[in-house]
Amino acid sequence: MNSKLNTEQVIVITGSSTGLGASLIKHYAKQGFKVVINYINEEHAFKLYDEIAKQFGKDKVLKFKANVSKRSEVKAMFDGVINEFGSVDILINCAGINRDSLFIDMTDDLWDEVVNTHLKGHFISSQEFVFHSLDNKEGLIINLGAAAGQIGRKNGANFCAAKGGVFALTKAMALELAPRIRVNCLVPNAIKTKEVIERYDLSNKVGLAKELSTMPMARLGEYEDVHQMMDSIIGAKFTTGSTFYVNGGQYMH
Repeated sequence: MNSKLNTEQVIVITGSSTGLGASLIKHYAKQGFKVVINYINEEHAFKLYDEIAKQFGKDKVLKFKANVSKRSEVKAMFDGVINEFGSVDILINCAGINRDSLFIDMTDDLWDEVVNTHLKGHFISSQEFVFHSLDNKEGLIINLGAAAGQIGRKNGANFCAAKGGVFALTKAMALELAPRIRVNCLVPNAIKTKEVIERYDLSNKVGLAKELSTMPMARLGEYEDVHQMMDSIIGAKFTTGSTFYVNGGQYMH
């Protein structure tokens, strides 16, 4: 356990039924935080909820189905958190999707779905967090960025534009919400998630070798690498409007 962290706090993590979000739920539940699972897929969320409740107690975990791009659903989620836990202290905006397409073939629907989930989702979730934590002396929002939002990538104009917006949104929020609420951005890259393995064909030796050739640290990132940086951001009381990178040196900013 990180002795510097206040584990009496309540953490809401959007998009946390699978992948990195689910790993963060497990990490902070293990440390003693009260955790809130936000999900769309019920099967994964219910399995994760049962695992956390069995290991740490039902009084330590909540689950709420909410599309982060829908104001009414997000508001209802935070209302439920306040009703059950009495407060909310930290928001980690982890919800996100990819809907890849060539730029010239990209439809309005593909654009809207990705931008609404990432950028609008961060906006709505963060705003509702602020509205529901007015009594808190301090709060923290951590947005999840992506290197593609700064350097671009093919077939992902919607994703790149949304993540580019997240960087700017982080700074604007940090300026307006200080000093009570800190807002920072964490940018993981080359982390060993299902999406990364499939996207870059890392289950294939050739694909893995190609990816590792771009990695000064000569390995893919693990969930624990992200957890360590997330812990540092939570504990950094004099830091806001900043961006932190976890990528083994693949993208040096």
